[in-house]
Amino acid sequence: MSADRLPRLAAWAALLACLGWGQVEAETTAVTGGRFSLFGDWSRRSQSGVEDVTFSELIGTLSLYPARGSESPFSYRLDTRVATFPSTDDRDQEYSVYEAWVGWRAPEGTWKLRLGQMWIHELGGLGQVGGIQGEYSPAGSPWRFGLFAGLEPEILDAGYVDGIKKGGVYVAMDAPHGRRHVLGWALLRNHDLTERSVLVLSNFVPVDTKLFAYQTLQYDLQGPGGMGSADLTYFFTNIRYRPVELIEVQGTYHRGRSIDARSISHDVLEGRPVSPEQLDGLLFESERVRLSVLPRRGVRIWGGWGRDKNNRQDQWYDRVSYGVYLNDIFDLGFDLVMSNQQLDRGDSSYDSTYVSLGKTLGRRLYASLDYITSLSVFVFNDADGGTVEVRPKSTRYSLSLNATVGRRLSLLLVAEHTDHDQYDELRVLSGLACRF
Repeated sequence: MSADRLPRLAAWAALLACLGWGQVEAETTAVTGGRFSLFGDWSRRSQSGVEDVTFSELIGTLSLYPARGSESPFSYRLDTRVATFPSTDDRDQEYSVYEAWVGWRAPEGTWKLRLGQMWIHELGGLGQVGGIQGEYSPAGSPWRFGLFAGLEPEILDAGYVDGIKKGGVYVAMDAPHGRRHVLGWALLRNHDLTERSVLVLSNFVPVDTKLFAYQTLQYDLQGPGGMGSADLTYFFTNIRYRPVELIEVQGTYHRGRSIDARSISHDVLEGRPVSPEQLDGLLFESERVRLSVLPRRGVRIWGGWGRDKNNRQDQWYDRVSYGVYLNDIFDLGFDLVMSNQQLDRGDSSYDSTYVSLGKTLGRRLYASLDYITSLSVFVFNDADGGTVEVRPKSTRYSLSLNATVGRRLSLLLVAEHTDHDQYDELRVLSGLACRF
């Protein structure tokens, strides 16, 4: 059997299994919930004077967790991803494990213990660890106190980074209407060197139904790998205010640096010099405000202004945006989104337009046509993590179909064509998701 046929056979087998599963009516209360997804990705890039480049792969995900309402003191979670059958020799199969743990909680819910690989969401991107987590919450109290310790998981592989240990503590307060406050500390050790020592703070504050405020930040208590100095490395705030039913005002501010602390620590341990550019990392910043008018349910008209800095070395540039959203136009099942952004980068200015038209077809199928100009692409590199490339002379057209089959199965098909001044690309994504 050729390798080219394996992804298709696997997809058909998974589809038939999910369809068969959907016909079975459970006679007892389910003890396990989960989701299985399978996606096939194919693309072809054409460039003048160069041979066409094609790529395809099969991506599978699996999640398992206790069914909702389970009263068992034992808990577990499995969340994995596999990218397999790549069509090029320079791409290996990738196995990602996001979560794979077992846990126990006291009958009163005061104590919780987890063992395995987990994501501690209170710490954001710093919260992934392979080891142990404990949490205590006094009975009847909104406060939670937690600690964790273990190893640093690999990002695109099933394993752990050599020589990296991680640990920390956090305290969280959960209140009605989604209100939450979190303060945490994470420590990363690279062999005998402190790679990062970071304070993490986040909170979400709803005030009645008119004002919502969310903030999160990371403050490094020392420079990466012991180099440089303490600094605020990430900050984001989002405030929405709705004085009357007709009007909503939203403001966001974002400042961050993506520091490659791992490479800096290795350089320090091996006696190599560290450049100032490595310590500065990828600096980016944005501040925006948007005014929305909601004349009726399902209708939103907005306009906004902001300025952005894509990369550390870039200058500020202005952004003016406006658009409209219409849901179920004239009760015909059509949804329409149109927006335009005018970007002034000093020596070059351009528009970015987005149009999406969707339609409900019957009870189980939704189709949408999308059009967008002036794409941005994030390019990885070893110097500072990566840079954002803006491509104003690019256009993308796409068609997507999303169908639901029964209560457990959904199917997806996406076809898109990207036209750039240097190349053309055709991409097709097909997939299925089975819930159980």
